[in-house]
Amino acid sequence: MATIVADSATTATRVLDRSLGAGWQEHRRGRHRYGETLSGAAVTVEFLKFCGADVIFGIPGGASLPLSDALTIAHHAGAFRYVLTGHEQGAGFEAEGYAAACGRVGFCTATSGPGATNLITPLADAFRDSRPLIALTGNTATTAEPEAFQGIDIVGITRGKATKASYRANHPDSVQELLVRALHVAVTGRPGSVLVDLPKDVQTRTTVMRPWEELLACHDWSPPRASDEEIERLAERLAHSEKPLVVAGNGVVLSHAAGELRELCCRCDVPAVTTVHGLGVLPAGAPHNLGMVGMHGTMVANLAPYLADVVVVLGARFDDRVVGAQPERFAPDAFVAHVDVDERQLNRVRRVDLPIHGDVRDTLQRLLRQLDSGPAPNRANWHAELAAIRHAMPTPTFDRSDADTLSHEWAYSTINRILREMNVPQTVALFDVGTHQMKGAQWFAASQPRSFITSGGMGTMGAALPMAVGAHFARPDATVLAVCGDGGMVMSSHELDTIGGYGLPIKVLAFDDASLGMVGHQHDLFCAGRKLTSDRRRGRATRPVDARGMARHLGERLNDVATAAELTSAVLETTRALALHEWPLFATQAAAFGIPSERVHDKPAFAAAFRRAMATAGPYFIQVMLPAAHNTYPMIEPGKTPQDIIWRETTPGSGVKVYAREHFDYQSRTLRQIAASSDPTVST
Repeated sequence: MATIVADSATTATRVLDRSLGAGWQEHRRGRHRYGETLSGAAVTVEFLKFCGADVIFGIPGGASLPLSDALTIAHHAGAFRYVLTGHEQGAGFEAEGYAAACGRVGFCTATSGPGATNLITPLADAFRDSRPLIALTGNTATTAEPEAFQGIDIVGITRGKATKASYRANHPDSVQELLVRALHVAVTGRPGSVLVDLPKDVQTRTTVMRPWEELLACHDWSPPRASDEEIERLAERLAHSEKPLVVAGNGVVLSHAAGELRELCCRCDVPAVTTVHGLGVLPAGAPHNLGMVGMHGTMVANLAPYLADVVVVLGARFDDRVVGAQPERFAPDAFVAHVDVDERQLNRVRRVDLPIHGDVRDTLQRLLRQLDSGPAPNRANWHAELAAIRHAMPTPTFDRSDADTLSHEWAYSTINRILREMNVPQTVALFDVGTHQMKGAQWFAASQPRSFITSGGMGTMGAALPMAVGAHFARPDATVLAVCGDGGMVMSSHELDTIGGYGLPIKVLAFDDASLGMVGHQHDLFCAGRKLTSDRRRGRATRPVDARGMARHLGERLNDVATAAELTSAVLETTRALALHEWPLFATQAAAFGIPSERVHDKPAFAAAFRRAMATAGPYFIQVMLPAAHNTYPMIEPGKTPQDIIWRETTPGSGVKVYAREHFDYQSRTLRQIAASSDPTVST
């Protein structure tokens, strides 16, 4: 029995080193009060210390007051930092952003009723995108009647729907056990979100604190492992493949396997495509990196699975945005192997030839050892075929090189260039959902894991700004960019309060094209351009501004100012008058929270503003005014397959689609004999 407990503890340590950070044991925090009689709230604080938590995001309330007070005492004692957020939804996304940026568990807290229900969207987002998060909610006492003020069954609402698991502690004696169980569920297998609900009387009543090690030993922390036979079979297939391909998903990031993936691609000369969550596992522009696969992926990434004879899928779940509406038509003639830590994903969407239930990193390490015994393959012809497709069918751009008007493509290319010129060592860019997100996936140069973070499975607008807050606390030495659209900005602007209040050095880029752009694109494609529901300005047209006249009026008002209230009134009057002509003024909203802000309309102004943002020690906000809502191509239309992909429009904005099949013959698997495009709007 002692050996079993020791082995379990060793395995748990390895798993927790990855999920809590290698330093979680160094100071043996959360262990000093074993055997003492503590309240449920105090035990919860000791758990957070034990986990090495360095920050907890949240908003207090009456039902969580004992826990909030215990957190406050620990905050002032230097155990960790409590961050008061603008909204409970913000707190949840901040915990998720923390987890996404560093891989460690994110923690958040909220009170009962609306406080708890406001956490549902970020909990579901973290669940779908495999980010370890533990939410602690207060609730009405166990003795309260079901319809007591702000009482709600948050466990029943979320369990198995918005979380991997949800637990309610009905007695202080069960608090420790449930917290360790929550940690185990959050970090083992496919990571995800877990909720622990603490009724108010459970927070205040007492229990004797047990050693955490005893509770850890009650769980199996062992990751799944591929069999030797599976590794040998995969190695054999790869060694004899003429046209192999790797599909790298979020599992590569979660298992810290980017190094092994890069070694496999280089040593065995295997090209790879990535999902949106896999961006950065291979350097942008690397010879073996074909780019993102799927709905808005590169043409070569979407054609490669069709041409490949062996496809190895690493930690990806065959999402419909990748494989289309008919999964069997993805890599239709290839031998497909699928490695995933979540056994439920194997053969769930697409039947594969070799399902492997195992950790991606462990599988790749053993695969590389197995491949050591064979000769180095020569796949020059395969790479030449892919290079020809990449050259003939590059990613289209709406940027006009002969104009100063702004575009997503130019803005991202400029950001890449300035970051290189300033020799910025680490960047974490968090993208909201919409046109700017997919343009970012195409044009922002992500070259490290966890450098491109977004909401994938849920596709939650308004996630980027709060997730950027969490990312800053996870990686304070990195430059953190929050990239939002105008729609998502409206949905998340409450977290400008958090950014401005704490002076967090987050650089916010708000792309404003006056539209819910991605939905507007679908209105063009499927609704004859009827855009009532995606028009962010609601039919309001911008009007010319009498800037000099407005400035004279403001000057006259300022001459009569004697108090702060009068100064505020004068500024507000001018702001409102300007907004009637050029609504909305997001930049002034950010400035109201003490954040340096700019509003730019052209390329020179954007480049100068971004340089100023990077030179500023604290936060910075740039509202980027785009002249029109631009569509995103390539595009797999809903209900279609990768073989139906639209490459581009004949000319940007024409609405006339150019399908890939017009330039690529799927039957002969070759490019058609058509001259390469000389359209200046097409760029690699």
